[in-house]
Amino acid sequence: MRYPQGPHGAPVATMLWRVPTGSRDSRNERREVVASAAASQGGVISHQQLDALGISWSVRRAETAAGRWERAGEQCLQVGPPDHTTLWWRAIFEVGPAAVLDGPTALLAAGLKTITTDVVHVAAPKSRNPRSYPGVRVHETRRYRAEDVITAGIPRTRPATAAVHAALWARTDREAALFVMAPVQQRLVAVPDLAEAVALVKRDRRRPLLRGLLIDVSEGLQALGERDFALACRRRGYPKPDHQEMRQLPTGRVYYDSVWKRYGVKVEIHGAQHLDVAAATRDALKTNAASLEGARVIVIPNHAFRTAPEPFLDQIGTALRAGGWRETSQRPPLTA
Repeated sequence: MRYPQGPHGAPVATMLWRVPTGSRDSRNERREVVASAAASQGGVISHQQLDALGISWSVRRAETAAGRWERAGEQCLQVGPPDHTTLWWRAIFEVGPAAVLDGPTALLAAGLKTITTDVVHVAAPKSRNPRSYPGVRVHETRRYRAEDVITAGIPRTRPATAAVHAALWARTDREAALFVMAPVQQRLVAVPDLAEAVALVKRDRRRPLLRGLLIDVSEGLQALGERDFALACRRRGYPKPDHQEMRQLPTGRVYYDSVWKRYGVKVEIHGAQHLDVAAATRDALKTNAASLEGARVIVIPNHAFRTAPEPFLDQIGTALRAGGWRETSQRPPLTA
């Protein structure tokens, strides 16, 4: 038995191929079939799907006039209870063929927590003349690839691709970093998949940022690089750090990333893996041990230092001055 097709050719599960009309029983059955077809689509069904079910335009007008169905746009009707996916489905149907959720919205559809977006992001292939729809940001893009699209459920780009696109479309570098780091931290995106998606970006002003963030989630502690950190400190006129320090604690050997022994300051640069429960426990013990010895410990997420270093550099300066350092008017040359 054939079933009407949803977006991208995915079948819509329905009870019948052609819905009978005429008697009261057949009208009720028709409504049940249409509601069943829309149940997994946020209560939304497209006119193309209604055509496949054999629902005439006169029936659609009658059901809409009676208030049982509601016009949701030019291309679809709301025939069942809405849910959190309703706006997404409306966007897909209204924007047009080959439209998919992308960027932040595709990440939300994949289960990402802790982020929100005020619009629905939809991607469509270049030159396909996508339609506009209120509350939807349409990205007509050459980066669209059919192999990146998940068609099971609501059409959307796979999480790694969506994370990269979200970063490219972000309003700020800090927001871009969030869209890359959060899916990895929440295990929605594997690092090899992210690397593959980043490699596809050949020309964009955020390409260096993406490559740096990829290093951050891949390597963790040393991802930022001692040279980059040292140069940032030199730009502020801070003294040269003593670099890494090893200590033996009762719980085992630990390393502090950058240390100013004379001023009692230690800096810890944390990569994405530090959010792991076991790593977080080790970090807490290490930080507490330094604090008990009287050191001032500054903890810096490496992606935050990469995108917005100034507040952390301010804190390092405050800690150094508290330890007795006095800033001089002459700053050292900016060499590695």
